[in-house]
Amino acid sequence: MGLIGILIDVVGPVLIIALLGYVWAKRGPKFEAAFVTVLVNNYGTPALVLDSLLNTKLDPSTLGVMAFGALIAMGTAMALGWVFVRAQGLSVSTYLPALVWSNGGNMGLPLMLFAFGERGLALAIAWFAFSAITNYTIGQAIAARGLSLREIVRMPIMWALAIVVVSHGVGVRPPEMAMRAVHLMAGLSVPLMLMSLGYSLAKLKIGALPRSLMFSCARLFGGFAIGWGVATLLGLQGVERGVLVTQSAMPSAVLNYLFASRYGNQAEDVAGIVVMSTLMSVALLPIFLMTVM
Repeated sequence: MGLIGILIDVVGPVLIIALLGYVWAKRGPKFEAAFVTVLVNNYGTPALVLDSLLNTKLDPSTLGVMAFGALIAMGTAMALGWVFVRAQGLSVSTYLPALVWSNGGNMGLPLMLFAFGERGLALAIAWFAFSAITNYTIGQAIAARGLSLREIVRMPIMWALAIVVVSHGVGVRPPEMAMRAVHLMAGLSVPLMLMSLGYSLAKLKIGALPRSLMFSCARLFGGFAIGWGVATLLGLQGVERGVLVTQSAMPSAVLNYLFASRYGNQAEDVAGIVVMSTLMSVALLPIFLMTVM
């Protein structure tokens, strides 16, 4: 199967599940967004982090290279994104996270496996872990207009990360029965976020589409340019370069929409950016990949 076919296989399920949420908004009962947010934040995503990182062999050097690259890339995106948003007189808490945090998980991981093999997948998981943790802390703090250190420490995803660190540090894996329960719980996050996204799209105003297009272009092209620059700065080659550049150029993460919905930050506009950047990525990611393979 060609690269376009793989991308369609990756993006297709995302769009189908979002469509279910859209149909629900048109025909179904009220969608309890607050309940879904708590379920995903407190249970689904921490389980997803545990399931991913406890079942993956990540050596310290692999994690360090990608974490450092992700740190520079996301920091650069945050600085440039802040200027971009403020220059247009828009809300930083609404639009900045959509420019910084990309879909390096349910879209990035399978794509990196196909393009770069098992080593590419391991590197992509390291990127995803760093991205998820910073999205839940810094990204959520931006959306909420501030979070206390106590709130951050109490986040379930931080406890999940602590379990991963201890488990790898002492070489002891949790009981298999517990891991099976974690695996089942991990399956909650992505479908629920995508259905929430589709539900919000049903409220998207036509007037917001040009802005969604503009921010989608900034996320994809800007992310690619930043990733290329960081990889060059760090002297990365081969698989490391390919993963860092491509993960930087992924469409906006669905979690950005979830936080916008939770904190009342024009969730419909953020939903438009997430969906439009995802659709555009089907055409753009093969081009991006050809430049780094």
